[in-house]
Amino acid sequence: MTDQETEQIAGIFRNLGADREKATTMARQLIKRSEQLAKEKNSTKVSELQALLETAIYGAQGALKPDKNTDSE
Repeated sequence: MTDQETEQIAGIFRNLGADREKATTMARQLIKRSEQLAKEKNSTKVSELQALLETAIYGAQGALKPDKNTDSE
C-alpha cells in the first residue's frame, strides 16, 4: 500500500462525504482487504479494490449493488 494509492482512495471517500481522517482510515482498510481477497481468490489487488469500491459507492448512495448473477427483470 502506497501513500499515493491511500490518498487517491481517501479522495473518493471524501467526495462521498467523509471527513479527511475517516476517509483515510476507510481507504487503508479497503486497500488491506483488497490485498487479502486477491491472495484468497488468486486475483489482482486492482480487481478486488474495484469491486470493493463499487460496493462502497452503492452503499453510500443507499443502493444495493446489482448482482451479476441475477436477472433484473
